[in-house]
Amino acid sequence: MDSRKVARRIETLREEIRRHDRAYYVEARPTIPDAEYDALLAELVALEEEHPELRTADSPTQRVGGEPLEGFVTVRHAAPMLSLDNTYSAEELRKFDDRVRRGLALEADAPPVTYEVEPKIDGVAVTLRYEQGRFAVGATRGNGVEGDDITRNLATVRSLPLVLPDGAPEVLEVRGEVYLTHDGFQRMNEQVRAEGREPFVNPRNSTAGTLKLLDSRIVARRPLRIAVYGMVAPTSHGLATQTEAGAYLRDLGFPALEGQIAQGADGVLALVDEWAKRKDTLGYDVDGLVIKVDRFAEQDDLGFTSRFPRWAIAYKFPAEEKPTKLLDIVLQVGRTGAVTPTAILEPVFVSGTTVSRATLHNADEIERLDVRVGDTVVVKKAGEIIPKVERVVLEKRPRGLRKFRYPTTCPRCGNDLVREEGEVVIYCVNASCPAQLERSLMHYASRGAMDIEGLGEKLVLQLVSEGLVTKIDDLYDLTVEQLLELERMGEKSATNLVEAIAASRERGLARLLFGLGIRHVGAQVARVLARAFRSLDALEAATEEELEGTEEVGPVIAASVRHFLDQPGNRDLLRSLRKRGVVTEEPDTGAPPPGEGILAGQTVVVTGTLARFTRKEIEDLIERHGGKAAGSVSKKTSFVVAGESAGSKKDKAESLGVPVLTEDEFLARVGEA
Repeated sequence: MDSRKVARRIETLREEIRRHDRAYYVEARPTIPDAEYDALLAELVALEEEHPELRTADSPTQRVGGEPLEGFVTVRHAAPMLSLDNTYSAEELRKFDDRVRRGLALEADAPPVTYEVEPKIDGVAVTLRYEQGRFAVGATRGNGVEGDDITRNLATVRSLPLVLPDGAPEVLEVRGEVYLTHDGFQRMNEQVRAEGREPFVNPRNSTAGTLKLLDSRIVARRPLRIAVYGMVAPTSHGLATQTEAGAYLRDLGFPALEGQIAQGADGVLALVDEWAKRKDTLGYDVDGLVIKVDRFAEQDDLGFTSRFPRWAIAYKFPAEEKPTKLLDIVLQVGRTGAVTPTAILEPVFVSGTTVSRATLHNADEIERLDVRVGDTVVVKKAGEIIPKVERVVLEKRPRGLRKFRYPTTCPRCGNDLVREEGEVVIYCVNASCPAQLERSLMHYASRGAMDIEGLGEKLVLQLVSEGLVTKIDDLYDLTVEQLLELERMGEKSATNLVEAIAASRERGLARLLFGLGIRHVGAQVARVLARAFRSLDALEAATEEELEGTEEVGPVIAASVRHFLDQPGNRDLLRSLRKRGVVTEEPDTGAPPPGEGILAGQTVVVTGTLARFTRKEIEDLIERHGGKAAGSVSKKTSFVVAGESAGSKKDKAESLGVPVLTEDEFLARVGEA
């Protein structure tokens, strides 16, 4: 067969296999027996082996995976992958509907809001980017802004199209959930048991672990599925609603979730009742429903909080509850010194995992529950993630059980425990407590903080127990030779860790402030402080009043920051970190200092679709000129920038007398026309 005939045959086989893949994995209607499919794939494999120059990255044969990777690289998402706020009751769903109606400025007699409702698959969220109609990049959610590049692993998922049909956009980014069906999970565990290994615990954790494997050949042997639920910038593709977007994605060959339309809260609640009866018959795990405002123009008007979209919410089905025996109550010391009680339980299987420990929150909760060692307790998962003791089965309590008495000294260092007035948490105030050091190091090394790859919990415990690290700054003095003395530490791992610690010096002020674990200072507040003061020197010199005057910093945060900076031990730590080369300034992003810039002191709302900017780009531009980008219109709004299909935000601005600018008028105002 000459090369042209071979090329034509290869392309014919690829198209036929893709067609059968879609029929089997996406449409659930196989059109040929497995033996015929295997024969087609075997012929394609043979032809590509004979003519490797004709093999392409999007060929069905490449779903078998490739050589193991040394690690995953990090990629930035085109748009943030935000979480959804959760709700657990009909009352909370009605409150969500009320918030949506207020956000859209709807009158009481206005028609109900149209929602799209779809099952919330209990899987792993991913983002998928296609370029020129071909699968280019796939990544995990990560921290919502950046995730791990798992393209090679996702390419093995047979329900995921590697090539889109003619007419597909040049660039398309979609979001989806990777999961395992119950049958697929069972097949995996049968294989694992046959190999003499421990079976997997539940489908979701198995999926997450599979996607993080460095050997995509193993991933290819596991029956992962994907369901696509959304896309980035749908209006740029001429789509007006979630419903239209789902149909569009299905036309492109994606296994996109097909939502149901509901009118208002009553319609949503009717679907909640329907799905509560259906969810156990689907063949895969569903832990709730996702409710989205259907029209993209209305989604745009509603905007986002710092963590969640205002136009969507997840309704979680009631958590499963199981009784078990309370074997013990132990106290754990956190990085802030907070001493929290944990229930040690007789293992029980709850909501997909075996639970042997559960939170008891604090001393007040123990008193409220009147929980005693030896009790039969009911356990459930709060938000179906964190196990908690829900109540005591008093009728099963054995006689003579003693009430639990909270100790007065720290279980790790023996120092006195303190409970501040008005607080429910009890603290160990010994800054040298080894338990606090361990937790502080884990937090300092975490991805959102100084991102020291390889410095996990087990290694931290070793470093502290061996006396190699007695405070955070000791990390920067560690040598390869010292690390090689640790159990199960090889030269390559030791070298990589020393290099990762060295690289953490360059993370900047915001991540350092977050990594230090200052009470009440999360990642967002750390960024605000870093942008406002630009350097640790300036922050240390700031008064409590100056700190409180910073946007998003209230009196509690200001007092906490000032208290941290005033402690002699903390001042010594910060001096030591500087001495060891840790960068204590924030890189210049081009944004002016607070109170400066053309838009200083002004609040700007953007609505509608803009011609030259994504929402993130225009908001960054507002901040670069000293303004604040807000999500809703009020009397305090300085002006609104309105693009095409601007909705109720523009109407509300006009009714309040707030100026409305076009995109060009806004650019002229900031001098970038």
